Amino acid sequence: MKKLVSFLSLVLLAGATVGCNKTTAKEWSWKDAISDGELGYAILVGEDGNPEAEDRTKGCVDALNAIATEGGFKAKELTRVTCTDTTGSWNDAFAKVQVETWVKKYKGKLDFIVSNNDGMAIAASNATGLLKGTPIVGFDALGTACDRIKEGKLAGSVSQNGDDQALATALALANRVKGTNPVISANYGGRATLNLDELNSHVIQTQFAAVTKQNADTLKPGNYVNVAEDSAIKGKKLLVALYSQNDNFIQETYAKALPHYAKALGFEVTVVAGDGVDDTKLQEQVDSKLSGNYDAFAFNIITHANYQTYLNKAAGKPVVFFNRQPKKSDNSGVADLSSVSNAYFVGSGSQGQGVAQGNIIKDWYKALEK
Repeated sequence: MKKLVSFLSLVLLAGATVGCNKTTAKEWSWKDAISDGELGYAILVGEDGNPEAEDRTKGCVDALNAIATEGGFKAKELTRVTCTDTTGSWNDAFAKVQVETWVKKYKGKLDFIVSNNDGMAIAASNATGLLKGTPIVGFDALGTACDRIKEGKLAGSVSQNGDDQALATALALANRVKGTNPVISANYGGRATLNLDELNSHVIQTQFAAVTKQNADTLKPGNYVNVAEDSAIKGKKLLVALYSQNDNFIQETYAKALPHYAKALGFEVTVVAGDGVDDTKLQEQVDSKLSGNYDAFAFNIITHANYQTYLNKAAGKPVVFFNRQPKKSDNSGVADLSSVSNAYFVGSGSQGQGVAQGNIIKDWYKALEK
């Protein structure tokens, strides 16, 4: 994966604010944040046991510790909280309330907030009592988050290029339906980039991008590329299963982009969605459509280790798992799909997500030093 471009010169404006005591400042500044020798940070975690959430959290913690070592101060994790509601979606309202609680509890020591997604990051930025300009880093590059970044209300985000993942999913399935290799070339439509090192594991991986004021509009969801109809695909049927109707990232990207690209290629598309919690209910949604004799399947599964159940439902037809990567039955690692001729994963790779978000924080810190 290419190293993320340096970004967040936008936070330099916040870093230039000086002359206030850490406990009485009205606006965040780097000088005040480390005036006591500590950078106090808190983490908004999306979901306990979720591999993507865990890897994002680890990447950010590692980055903050590295920054502290380099800068000669201490990075202190004040707290972390899981913001999952009863529907399994990552709870924005809970995140806002939690940050307001932190502001009162830590009395000026809350210097930095890391969020596993943009929805919670945006909610945090609206928290009453939070110092103006407090750095908050999110993940997903939602449209509203990109707007906040342009306004300087969020320090940054990471785009995992959900629209490009949807494009790769549609094109890979079209190729498999035709009996050809899912890889057209090293890129899909000039947008979704294949990680050639992982081709043998049937993994198609898109690039990350750091979101800045300069590229926020470009990286907003909905900037689709043109895809020509394929006569060999026209009339073929695709079933798309989304793990949740309430996930902000899925709804802004895959839920719109995958049907868009699949229909452009010629697929007839049916979409079903689960509740984000009960994998059995999502399976029932899929089962209710199997009589439609589908030619291809795109699965966004709830339980990572249940991928074989979905392969069985597809009965040998082309399958792409997206967004949530299949895991081994004991959850000990990523499942090897290379032995399944018609099964692939399209996504950004959960381990890389944490590293990418961590790199953003490092680049942000280096920008402040200049």
